[in-house]
Amino acid sequence: MFDFVEKELTEVKKNKSNNTEMFNEKQTVLITYADQFQSNKESHLQSLNKFLQNELDGICSHVHILPFYPWTSDDGFGPNNYHEVASDYGTWEDIKNIKAEKMFDCVFNHLSSQSDFFQKALKGDRFAERMFHVYSEDEFKTAEFQNNIDKVVRPRTTPLFTPFDFNGEKKYVWTTFSDDQVDVNLNDTEMMKYILKSFFLYIKNGAKYFRVDAVPFMWKKFGTNCSHLHKTHLVVQLLRAIAEEVGKDYLIITESNVPHFENISYFGAGDNEAHLVYNFSLAPLILHALTFKSAHWIVEWAKVVFDIPSQVSYLNFTATHDGIGMRGLEGLVPEVDVETMCEMTLKNNGKVGMKRSRSGEEKPYELNITWASFLETIEDDLDLLSKLIVNSHAIVMFYPGVPANYVHNFFGTRSWIEGREKTGVPRTVNRKKCEYPLDLNHEELSQMEELKNWIKIKTSSKAFHPKGKIQILEIDDRVISFKRSYNGDEKTVFFNLTKEEIEVDGTFLKAYDLIIK
Repeated sequence: MFDFVEKELTEVKKNKSNNTEMFNEKQTVLITYADQFQSNKESHLQSLNKFLQNELDGICSHVHILPFYPWTSDDGFGPNNYHEVASDYGTWEDIKNIKAEKMFDCVFNHLSSQSDFFQKALKGDRFAERMFHVYSEDEFKTAEFQNNIDKVVRPRTTPLFTPFDFNGEKKYVWTTFSDDQVDVNLNDTEMMKYILKSFFLYIKNGAKYFRVDAVPFMWKKFGTNCSHLHKTHLVVQLLRAIAEEVGKDYLIITESNVPHFENISYFGAGDNEAHLVYNFSLAPLILHALTFKSAHWIVEWAKVVFDIPSQVSYLNFTATHDGIGMRGLEGLVPEVDVETMCEMTLKNNGKVGMKRSRSGEEKPYELNITWASFLETIEDDLDLLSKLIVNSHAIVMFYPGVPANYVHNFFGTRSWIEGREKTGVPRTVNRKKCEYPLDLNHEELSQMEELKNWIKIKTSSKAFHPKGKIQILEIDDRVISFKRSYNGDEKTVFFNLTKEEIEVDGTFLKAYDLIIK
């Protein structure tokens, strides 16, 4: 194994990056599916490249292309393998030609049940079977086994194990997320070697950022809660060590939709695990502040969370392809407020994804509604709503960290109910595809231009360097306000959470104003 890693490292280091800067204020990420923009004249990836250059004017330094591998479920997160580009999307050459730095998904927790490895296991290949977590029916039915199932923490309420026919014998397989997403066994040498080969392949094909999907659940040890285990952290440390051998601008990003202080455990010692962690609390805290017209809870949170080591930072975002995560609010706001936000989602034709807690209780995991559709429950004036949508997306860019915008942020997309009804999957509401060239209406064009302008403001000031200081200002509970500074450059940010006109520190804020001074 170590000989293999050394050989691969030697090869990728031939083109080692000379960039010594890990973070800078120019960094901003577009999150999108490979097939988000579709044309009959070119591949989907070629259309994506044109969108980045034409509509976005090249203002995004990085593009996070959500899983583009051949897949059978969950819009790519049920991959058949980790090393091919789905033919419907394009080719590796199309990806290399994209004129932005690339962020790839490392979906190393699971493979599709239709993957070659798992299909070999079903046909009786014992070596392939060891690449997954497989248990006999006799073992599965014991009281001890069933008790151990109850200890496992996971973000789903579906059965943890799925029965499969293994060459005529019924066996049970670990499936954290769905019966099509079969968890891999990282303790198996051949599986780990396959994962590392895939990781090196991503480096060779131009990836600079690596999103490690579902990281809390990657390592399993039956009898524990199988969440954030020590060896999970060792896997992240291994990936970081490889990335740092290649260059300072190769960053590991962990995706762990868990309460904040569990999430930041993936910073490790500050120099040995994730360079960036998804800032899962920020988005729902913004919505919470807007819902209840109070900055109190986000202010209390922001006072403490940005005191982190110098070699790490946050990936800041609002909505994503999965909707709006709610676990980041746990322990930060009153539970009754979370219930209210869930009720608002349901009233506007959204859904609420649930998870099972350690106590066995079901709790909200995510809101399956677009950001814009949730804000419709707060503001009904169309002009003010449009302003609110743009400015609430923009505010997160000015907190310390690297900002990321999901592609539908640029259009103020409302929930795609028709798509959800067609697939039966709640998350589909936020995954509508676009024909390319685009045919945008006035509202969509206006919102895209305004959000682009905010990105330009952010990237033009050193004060918004990811590692710049933040000073929280407590001037008016109805306003989010803070100062940012870096190397002598200083800016003050004000965001009015209400439609009332408010004066703060000599600045007049109209409804939902976002002002940078």
